Amino acid sequence: MTRNELVSRGPEAPTPASTGQPPALPRYAELEAYRGIAALLVVVFHAYQYTREGTQATRYLYEGTPLHRLLFNLDTPVAWFFALSGFLLFMPFARSIVEGKAPLRGRWFLFRRAVRILPLYLLAIPVVWAVRYSGQPGTWTDLLEHLTFTHVWDSRYIFYTIGPAWSLGNEVIFYVMLAVMGPAIFRWTREATALNRRRWLLGFPLALIGLSVAYKLFMHLGLGLDAPGRAWFFNPLAHADTFAMGMLLAALSALGWGHARTATRAGLLVLAVALLTLIFLLRPDLPLVRLFAFTLSGLAFTCLLASTVLARQPGRLTQALDRPGWVTLGLMSYGVYLWHEPLMRELARHHLLIRTDPGAFWVNALVLALVSSALAWLTYRLIETPAQELRNLFTAEGRFRDGYAEAKAQYERELSHESRLKGSPGTSSSSS
Repeated sequence: MTRNELVSRGPEAPTPASTGQPPALPRYAELEAYRGIAALLVVVFHAYQYTREGTQATRYLYEGTPLHRLLFNLDTPVAWFFALSGFLLFMPFARSIVEGKAPLRGRWFLFRRAVRILPLYLLAIPVVWAVRYSGQPGTWTDLLEHLTFTHVWDSRYIFYTIGPAWSLGNEVIFYVMLAVMGPAIFRWTREATALNRRRWLLGFPLALIGLSVAYKLFMHLGLGLDAPGRAWFFNPLAHADTFAMGMLLAALSALGWGHARTATRAGLLVLAVALLTLIFLLRPDLPLVRLFAFTLSGLAFTCLLASTVLARQPGRLTQALDRPGWVTLGLMSYGVYLWHEPLMRELARHHLLIRTDPGAFWVNALVLALVSSALAWLTYRLIETPAQELRNLFTAEGRFRDGYAEAKAQYERELSHESRLKGSPGTSSSSS
């Protein structure tokens, strides 16, 4: 999505019916900024994870200080991506259920997500895999699993090739779930009362949250957080709660909860900060906080998001983030997130990052952010943006669009309009 497609506040204008595409998602420009900020925080986290002290580089630089508590927890913004995706992607389904209108077709929804995710992913994974190819057993299995998004279920390869790509395996599962369940809930509630529609709309994400929380408790009691092979902690079921929190917010918004007062918004912001502070302070020491760190982080971000999308009018934070620079960063955040970890490894391999110098962390973080942003901008322009045009090749039903027929129909409409104008009194050439 380009900057020109965004509006500073409120939903996008619907795509004209002549394009055969469904109405666009409700979007807010500041949401793009949230993506960019989350991506940069993860970059800083990995730079901190890399830069350590000691002969074996095992000790974190600021261990035992409040700064360590902050930097060590900057992996949790991954949950922000899930919550934001849940909100944006469930919104059109939620609105269709509330309004009783036909929802976005599942196959068209999946096609749109594939066009957004796959082009860059299918470039990055083979390139990084080829650079790291070692010929060791399992190397080809690693490639196959990453290309099919199944690495998230395999403890051996979940962090191979591109480590942060584990979250994309989760995203793809969420896409499939929405493509199936969104239209299904609409069919089940089409003839239902408004109350039953509301129950379904709110009950589905709440059930997902409950299932995910119960799953993590069960696995923690059975295996523990430090057991070898922690794919269970990173698979889609473990992170469905944060995705469902965004879905729940979308449901509330579709039901008309979009007029929060200033005091309510302030309360949501205070709650978000309190939850993040709780995570940062207690995560290293309390197993339950470690277990639910992503859940609490997702809840904190959902509160922050709610203060934006449920507001009567834009607040100061919204206005500050609704700037071209922030929005551009958000638009290319996918590339920043995908490229930064492989770039960090390559820069380190060529001794362009310093590992054990206490003062090197800030330099490493800055270099990594700049280099990954530059590459992300390049691939956004050359790969992601052109790939979005593929959506125009298909109708909302997923069929190839007959461009010639549409152009001919448009031409005939213009001719008909001109003939009506010429035939109207006072519009002939003699009167002019």
